[in-house]
Amino acid sequence: MLSGVRAITPYSRAVDPSGALQPEVVDPRIADVEALARWLDYAFVLPGGFRYGLGGFLDLIPGFGDLVDAALSLYIILRAIQLGVPRVTLTRMVVNVGIETAAGAIPFLGAVFDTVFKANRRNYELLRAHVTGARRQAAKDWGFLIVTALLLVISVALPVFLIVELVKHL
Repeated sequence: MLSGVRAITPYSRAVDPSGALQPEVVDPRIADVEALARWLDYAFVLPGGFRYGLGGFLDLIPGFGDLVDAALSLYIILRAIQLGVPRVTLTRMVVNVGIETAAGAIPFLGAVFDTVFKANRRNYELLRAHVTGARRQAAKDWGFLIVTALLLVISVALPVFLIVELVKHL
């Protein structure tokens, strides 16, 4: 149980047997981060339970919307720095925002990606894991960063290799 004052948010993943949502207890140190992540990524519900936020709508504004969404997302990273999150987790948070911003630059499809990827929710969960004292998070962060780096290297190296091979055969 958290010590001190508790904040309760209206959204939670915990469901009791009757199907009703149970409130999630949020540490007051990160209540502002949860609120920002909620508004940007999962504040509204479609029939069927899919959640979306204002971030997807911001990405519909070419260029400007992506920059505003990324700037708002950086607030979560700044709060993580203030709370002493390890560098590997901070790097993972920056990569999450980078992925969402880069994919969000694609007109219309980027807005769909932003609505599904939910980088702010992911970063809030990483921050919450740090604040609650989860010790195994660093290994998961390293794994994510290694896989992301490998995918990045492959996505750059493969086209270069194919172009070199094509030029050899001309």
